[in-house]
Amino acid sequence: MKPPLKSHHQAPPTDEEEGGREAAPIRLPHGLRAWRSAVEMAENPSQLSVCIEQLQSCIAWDKSIMKVYCQVCCKGGSDHLLLLCDSCDRGFHTYCCTPPLEEIPAEDWFCARCTGNTGNDHTCAVCSNKGGGKQLACTKCLKNFHLTCLNPPLYKPPRGDWTCHQCTSLRTNQVTNSTRPAKGKGGRSRKSECVDVRQRRPSTYNHDLCLSLLDELKNHDCAWPFLSPVDRHQFPEYYRYIKHPMDFDTCTKKLEGNKYATNDDMLKDIRLIFNNCHKFNEDESEVGQAGLTLSCYFEKRYGETFRTR
Repeated sequence: MKPPLKSHHQAPPTDEEEGGREAAPIRLPHGLRAWRSAVEMAENPSQLSVCIEQLQSCIAWDKSIMKVYCQVCCKGGSDHLLLLCDSCDRGFHTYCCTPPLEEIPAEDWFCARCTGNTGNDHTCAVCSNKGGGKQLACTKCLKNFHLTCLNPPLYKPPRGDWTCHQCTSLRTNQVTNSTRPAKGKGGRSRKSECVDVRQRRPSTYNHDLCLSLLDELKNHDCAWPFLSPVDRHQFPEYYRYIKHPMDFDTCTKKLEGNKYATNDDMLKDIRLIFNNCHKFNEDESEVGQAGLTLSCYFEKRYGETFRTR
């Protein structure tokens, strides 16, 4: 069920709560109590139909056992061996757990991520140490990694969900195997035929508009951190975390040297500037704030300049 007919997930019970205490009475969510009262007070089929529609809209169909896949191997199947966490509803094969489970537990079961939220016992999957700085948890396999143990290392945790290299590779291989292009006439694939068609089309590139937009960005009040490459002697650690540096001066040289084939080529380089800024700088820092402000300004001006034409 989904809110309002169900409250948010509760944390797994601790050992003290599982002791000799009496079980606390179940507290129903306010929305579920109101829904039950509405069903009891229904006087005609129309009112009852409204209650049924509300119930159907609150059913979490996306969490059905038919759609759940293992968070470790990223595969479905073997439903009789698929175990659901009683807190986050994520799926795990019994043979993918560490250590593997011989059978489905009869009582409530919680995954490593949910049980880990109740304490600080996090071990890095690379160096096997608990300390040593900030850690990052993979949302798929739920393993923990030091930011400095990753390859390449990260300067700060990324926004939102993050998946490790192993899980990303598994998902990429699955997508590649499931989307193989069909063969066309003469043994050529349809994908290669589409590429040939795109190559025969004239490239969408306007040198003057790109130059004008780049000049606008360079003259913006928040452009000062991105005008030239980062000094290697002043910030040597920058190039340890940022493998593909970019700046407005480099973009200008590529633009003047006709290195861009389309408008989107310059778009990718400018977005790379702001992505590098987010990876290395804290959002609350002066450079981080400048990057966020200039990024929003660029996206707005790019849409006004190119996508309306």
